[in-house]
Order: sequence, then C-alpha cells, then structure tokens
Amino acid sequence: MARHKKDINIRLVAEQAGVSVATVSRVVNNRTDVSETVRRKVSEVIERFNFAPTKSVERRVNIGIVVALDGPLINDYITQILDGVAGYSDGGNLDVTVVLYRVCPEAKTLLQTIRERRCDAVVIVPPEPVADQLGDLRDAEIPTMLINGGLTGPKMGYIGNESYSGAVKAMEYLIACGHRRIGFLCNSLVNSNNHTQRLQAYKDVLARNGIAGDPAWIVPHHPTEQTADAGFDQCRSLLKHAPGVTAVFCTNDEMAMGAIKACWEAGLRVPDDISVIGFDGLPYGKYLHPALTTVRQPLTELGAGAVRYLDEFLKGQRTVLPEETLGTELVIRDSVTTVK
Repeated sequence: MARHKKDINIRLVAEQAGVSVATVSRVVNNRTDVSETVRRKVSEVIERFNFAPTKSVERRVNIGIVVALDGPLINDYITQILDGVAGYSDGGNLDVTVVLYRVCPEAKTLLQTIRERRCDAVVIVPPEPVADQLGDLRDAEIPTMLINGGLTGPKMGYIGNESYSGAVKAMEYLIACGHRRIGFLCNSLVNSNNHTQRLQAYKDVLARNGIAGDPAWIVPHHPTEQTADAGFDQCRSLLKHAPGVTAVFCTNDEMAMGAIKACWEAGLRVPDDISVIGFDGLPYGKYLHPALTTVRQPLTELGAGAVRYLDEFLKGQRTVLPEETLGTELVIRDSVTTVK
C-alpha cells in the first residue's frame, strides 16, 4: 500500500533499511562513522520513500570546495574561482567549506576527507591532481562538479572553458601579426584535457596556415614549485634551442610572466624583439610591463556556476548536473606586436 509522505518518518526508514534510528540520523547528517555500504542502503530507502527529514535531524546544506594541491601554493587561477564561489554563496542559505587537500602518500583518501568534513556535495578544482580518486566519488554518488575537468557520472558534472577555440584565437592573432616561428610552453598534460586542447590548437593552426612546425618550438613542462618559474625555465630552454622564434604562446598567464622575465634576461625586448601571449586572463596581467595579451577564460563565472548548480541539484531544482563549457575572449594589450 502506498504511503503518504507525512506517514514516512525516520523510524520507518530505519526499519526498511534494517538499521537503527541513530544510523539513519548519521546518514542524513552525512556523518563519517557509517560505512559506504550502509550509507547506500539507507539512501536507497530514503529515495524510495521520498523521505524529508524533520527539523530534529535536518541541517544546512554544506558544499565543499576541494582545492586539490600537488604543490605548495594556491595560485591566482584558484583564487579567481574562489571569488566566484564567494560571490554566489554570500548570504545564501548554504554553507561552503574550503577543503585544502594535499596529494601525498600519507594523505587520507579524498572520499574520507569529504566525509569527515560532512560535505553534501563538492566542487573539485583543479581535478587533475585527484583524477585517480574521482571514480570513488562517482561510485559513492556524491554530487560533484569538476572545474575544467571532463569525467562524468550519475551525479557528476563539469563546467569549463573552451580551451581549444581560445587557443585558436591566440594563434590566429599571432599569425595575423606576421609571426611564423612561434614557440609553445606546455603545462603538465597529465590528466589535463584543457592544456592538451591548447597544444592541439597550436599545432592545428600552424598546419592550416602551411607552417611546418619545428619540434624545438614546443617545450615540455618543467615541474616547479611556482608556475611562473616553469615559464621562466621553459622560455630559457626555448630561446637556447630555437633562437629564431619571434613569439611565445604560454599555456597560462603565470608561465607568461616567467617567460617575459626570461626574454628580458636574454637581452630581448618584449614585444619589440619577441612577442608573448598567455591564457587565463588573470587580473594582474594588465599591470605587467608590457601589459600581457592573453585569452581570458571566465574563472569567477566557473566558480559561481559550479556551486550554483550543486545548490540547485540538492534543492531538487534540477535533476542532473550539467556538462557546460563557457566561451573565452582574446584580450589584446601590449606584449604582442607585428613582425617588422
């Protein structure tokens, strides 16, 4: 016999799941002292009966913003995303917990960490350092939004930027300025669809314009503690092994900052002797000397969108989490000039 929603209580859920009332309360409140097997069994009963907790067990929604760190620093890219999160959640009827998750052998698993912080849903930024653990979140059916990542699942979505088309804009602009010998500074391509797309766009635009690229123009990633240091090291390598380049496409703005310093130290004036272009559109770029030409991706919008979609999902206002990409914008400043 069908039951009315008002007839469903925590005791009935406990009976149907074969657990105690206290266990149901722990599941409802996302406590950590419940196994994943029991959690799933109780959750299935709750969903089947459309059980709505009473005020005695109800609590505010808590969305975790997992900052996955494989280095020592939180960079400007992440702070822009966190600004977007703060802009959406300020004054809202939800709690936001920033979870700094450092990837190292002695760390607890990401799933354990999320459970301990009692997160109802999570935003992962960036997803690359924890790519091998995302399957655990998917299997546990924790509502998850990835920023600039593409893994999907029943309760998993992503919001990102159009990296390929953005990189095409950058390359076409350089070629329109007369550049034919263009270097590319890679960030890590491991589990990174975004940086892989930017490199592919670089190669494709050269090919479409009949330019036979030189392998020495592409400099692999040099892992460093600060991203700007990688740009500095990689640009020095580029200038040593491909001294004829007239422009450098950096896969992000922080690497571009390091590249500009490397050019100056090599006695090259930017942009008179060599042009430099970045990607991301970080705010400080306009204050560099010369001001950085870049491709802006909507970082604050990504942060706000990720937490908004989870909030709506948890409130039942949407049934699935989206797979969304946002456009980019070429921002022309002073670090690129035409070939003389």
